Amino acid sequence: MDTDKIIKMIKAEMKPSMGCTEPVAIGLAVSNTCTNLSKPAKKLKLKISSNIFKNAYCVKIPNTTEAGIPLAATLGYLLTKPNNTMEIFSGVNDKLVKEAYTLIENNFVEIEAIPSSEFYIEVTALNDTETVTTLTIDRHDNLVKVIKNDEVILNAATNNISKNSKDNFDITQYTVAQLVELAENVDIEKIKFLNEAKEMNLIASNAGLKGDYGMNIGKNIKTMMDKGILPNDLFYYVKMVVTAASDCRMGGGPYSAMTVLGSGNQGFQATLPVIATAQYLNIDEEKTLRAMFMSIIITFRQKFKVGRLSPICGATLSGAASSAAITWLLGGNVKQIEGAMQTMFSNLTGMMCDGAKDGCAMKLSTCSGEAVMAARLALCGSIASKTDGIVSEHVEETISNVARLSQEGMKAVDMNVINIMMAK
Repeated sequence: MDTDKIIKMIKAEMKPSMGCTEPVAIGLAVSNTCTNLSKPAKKLKLKISSNIFKNAYCVKIPNTTEAGIPLAATLGYLLTKPNNTMEIFSGVNDKLVKEAYTLIENNFVEIEAIPSSEFYIEVTALNDTETVTTLTIDRHDNLVKVIKNDEVILNAATNNISKNSKDNFDITQYTVAQLVELAENVDIEKIKFLNEAKEMNLIASNAGLKGDYGMNIGKNIKTMMDKGILPNDLFYYVKMVVTAASDCRMGGGPYSAMTVLGSGNQGFQATLPVIATAQYLNIDEEKTLRAMFMSIIITFRQKFKVGRLSPICGATLSGAASSAAITWLLGGNVKQIEGAMQTMFSNLTGMMCDGAKDGCAMKLSTCSGEAVMAARLALCGSIASKTDGIVSEHVEETISNVARLSQEGMKAVDMNVINIMMAK
């Protein structure tokens, strides 16, 4: 196993982002387009895939209490400058929001959703003399094409790390057992960079516990624990830590998340249940980092099979990965680690993604709590059987079944969700 390639992949796919990554990606794509104009744009036209549309439709934008794809696009225009990143919305303030709404009211931006679960953002910006079109695909910041006045000025090959075409490397060739072994034996110095993710995601969680964001689920779990309504045990402690971070992020909090494969909530779900378990049990730094690494690489193993964006909630996949790592922290062996994942798939696979919103925190609460429960049950010998629904004998086969369900069985979900959203 090429450890260095796996670590390189993780570093490329774990980046800070302020706010839900779909509206951020839209704002960044608009900024990247408008930097190629010599004069300000007078009109924006966007074509975005349905999965991006539903995830950007009603989630709050950082530093605001507002949501909306037109707002994300227009703020991207107002914040246009070279070399913007996924933290572009750190520059949002009330004045910019008012200016954005004035433009929106004057039909500054047009949005079209196309039926696709692929990652696709096409932006056209126009003024009196110039037209620039850009294409961002596969990843949130992966600008691959720029056309200005019919002249192609950028036509980059898609650097799709999930396919690993550049390095001829595919993480899906490895079993869960092999990834567990890697996490147990990797040189600890090589994964200390994960401390940045730990610190960043805990800051978001602590902000969610103290502030007023989204549905305040994590904050209210803490209140109920403090009052004795809920027990202060590992199950609820993990739910509290994870959910508070999602409350903050979905509720427009001005704090960055360390994303995993372009998703902040996926980053929270892959890391924070592990971090919270380690905190609760007073586990040392080295074992914590190994468990985080395990959860992250198992998340990669699943997502590269199921898809970067999918009709299935990504927290169920990173939740299964975090359950594997929690089982390991609790002393479980490989059979029990795989068993916890099988139970998670049996339990939560049907959870669909109905767009990014405040309520995503509730889904992370469910997935993080069930990750602890599945780990505890696996240690007791309670594991979903190969006779149960989509669960197969080997966990890798179950992951393939989840991919089939997502790509074939649920392919009409996204557009139906969008139609419901817009009908409201």
